[in-house]
Amino acid sequence: MHIGLILTKTPAEEGFKTFLEFANIYHGKEEISIYFIGNGVFSARKGHSNQGEIEKLIENTQIYANSGDLKARGIEKDDLIGGIMLLEGYDDLVINIMEKFDQILSF
Repeated sequence: MHIGLILTKTPAEEGFKTFLEFANIYHGKEEISIYFIGNGVFSARKGHSNQGEIEKLIENTQIYANSGDLKARGIEKDDLIGGIMLLEGYDDLVINIMEKFDQILSF
């Protein structure tokens, strides 16, 4: 089963903790892809208190940060945690939701 996790919360918000709990449930058991969009792109930035948790997820997971949302928040590519890929617009996300994922969870 391929699970898509969409994060729109910052690491400081309660929804981020819920995201981490679900991501860790599926990590290593199912194929997962994670998308940081909106304020969720702050989770892709180096230096926040949960950076280590994100780095653990990168090992077997595709993690994307929306480039437009990064730009809107002044986050440069060099500011990202290593291994996070850029999502150029929402088209690929929509295609994956419609064609590849068996389940979608949004936080």
